[in-house]
Amino acid sequence: MTCPKCKKHLNDNINFCPYCQTKVNEQTTFDPANFKPSQEEIILRKEKKKKILLIAVLVVIGMFLILGILTLAASGINYNIKEQQRRAAEQKTMRSFVYPTPDYGFNIFEDEKYMGLDRNVWVSDGVMRTVIKEDNKTSYSPELQFMYDVINYIINGDYTEYNKIFTESCFEGVSDEMKRLFEKEQFTMQQLFEIELEYLHSREEGSLVYTDIMLTYRIRNNNGTFRNDLDFEDGARPVVYALVSDRGGEIKTEKIMTYSMYLSGLY
Repeated sequence: MTCPKCKKHLNDNINFCPYCQTKVNEQTTFDPANFKPSQEEIILRKEKKKKILLIAVLVVIGMFLILGILTLAASGINYNIKEQQRRAAEQKTMRSFVYPTPDYGFNIFEDEKYMGLDRNVWVSDGVMRTVIKEDNKTSYSPELQFMYDVINYIINGDYTEYNKIFTESCFEGVSDEMKRLFEKEQFTMQQLFEIELEYLHSREEGSLVYTDIMLTYRIRNNNGTFRNDLDFEDGARPVVYALVSDRGGEIKTEKIMTYSMYLSGLY
């Protein structure tokens, strides 16, 4: 009910107004239409709303913080798992084989059995296969011409030219084992056969063009001086060369990895 004199809102079970000491008419009833909250009540209501709003904001901030912590933790776990998978793949790549003593003076082109094998460099686009040769290589893309030259460096044991194909950052963050797998101080002529190049992916970023090409081949009488992850009996394991060029300029190998690592994104 309301005090008839000071208009304060009062409890129904009192006889005198605590604000003005006026006797309250027992028949006075609360009229919602005429009720006006006191200034104190208005202030209390505002303070209550502020507290509720503040609590809501703190709860939201707390949820975002928890979400951020969980995301960072999950990222760390994923990174560790990926790193473990990468190292496991590297260890699998670096299996030990027993190779014959290399003969650095042996000319593989004098080996009749090797010369009788399929020594063509095949180019595949996933549908058709063609042969790239010295007299027709200019009809292919600069990246395929580059890889054709790389193959010839390997076959001819030209480790000096082979080591020039990499960017300075190619082996950053790569284990010493993987680095030794592809960066060579010296290797003999390699009896490559059943050679195939296949485009995997190409993208452009500003003035740079990135191209991933898979190189597959077998090595007859592998002596381990170039590939020590393949067995002696003509084993094969595809390798992906991640190339970078500046639109018609010099092409270099930015990354090199086994195909299984490429598929897993472990590079």
